[in-house]
Amino acid sequence: MRILVQHGGVLKKFVVLESSDRDGSLTLVMRRDGVSHSRAVWSTRPAEQNPQEIEFRAPRPKSKRITIHQSGCINYHENGKSIFVEPLTYVTRTVPVYGYRVPSLSKLDLHTEPPREDDSVIDLSDLDGPVTFSILLGPKGLVPPGRAVKLTYEAEGYAIGICVDQPSFMVPVGYEDHFTTFTLEKGLFDQQQMAEDQALISYHQALSGSTDPILYKPNGEGVIRLVFSVPMRVAPKFKIELADPNLHVSDQDVQRDNRSDKVMLKFKIRHRRSGKIIREGVAIRSIELDAEL
Repeated sequence: MRILVQHGGVLKKFVVLESSDRDGSLTLVMRRDGVSHSRAVWSTRPAEQNPQEIEFRAPRPKSKRITIHQSGCINYHENGKSIFVEPLTYVTRTVPVYGYRVPSLSKLDLHTEPPREDDSVIDLSDLDGPVTFSILLGPKGLVPPGRAVKLTYEAEGYAIGICVDQPSFMVPVGYEDHFTTFTLEKGLFDQQQMAEDQALISYHQALSGSTDPILYKPNGEGVIRLVFSVPMRVAPKFKIELADPNLHVSDQDVQRDNRSDKVMLKFKIRHRRSGKIIREGVAIRSIELDAEL
């Protein structure tokens, strides 16, 4: 979904937030057109408060991206750093995970497309001068302070709040007209609290409300996903028995993915004679997985 800012009678680009249907990880992009050739970096630590200019070897997009993984790992792609919070299906505490200071809302890029049904618009026409936004991650009962957009992920039990902070965060002299991002040096933990494999399973279990293996219907390409109830030691061998003997699953119709082959099996069902991929649901008698020691 897109979050747009209304200001001065027009819509401005602001945030895109996307969720992966593979494992529920979030990608958040602060939208800006164009590229940058350098950046200035400073810290709140006493010895690092003076901005340091860094020239890029190649131009970089002005848009900034962070990813919030089900495991509780948050990656800041602009500086390559990561922090660790609670896994998303076990969020109990509210954490400010990102900050974004806009020198003037008029400097946001114009949004020229018609709004979509799933777009959210926040009207900030009454604000002028610099504005700082805080992005909060918390339980689904999160109550963002002040003016905010809240996105609730009911099944998983967490929420994202994008809050308007007033007054705006101060920056070093000479950088008042720059777009500024704020990243945490450290999260709630020193290391990841849940393995990625288990986080994927926990996400699908939260969506389905089941701790049994989860079998999804074919997508538009005929791909069926089976999410295991527990992580396997290795990618398991499989045996799939279909009710219709004219249909089968061959090795060529299994999609391997090193990131998730210990917790998920993805396959297509094919007609033996015609070779046609079956794109609608069919009766499956049994699925046997073998990952023995």
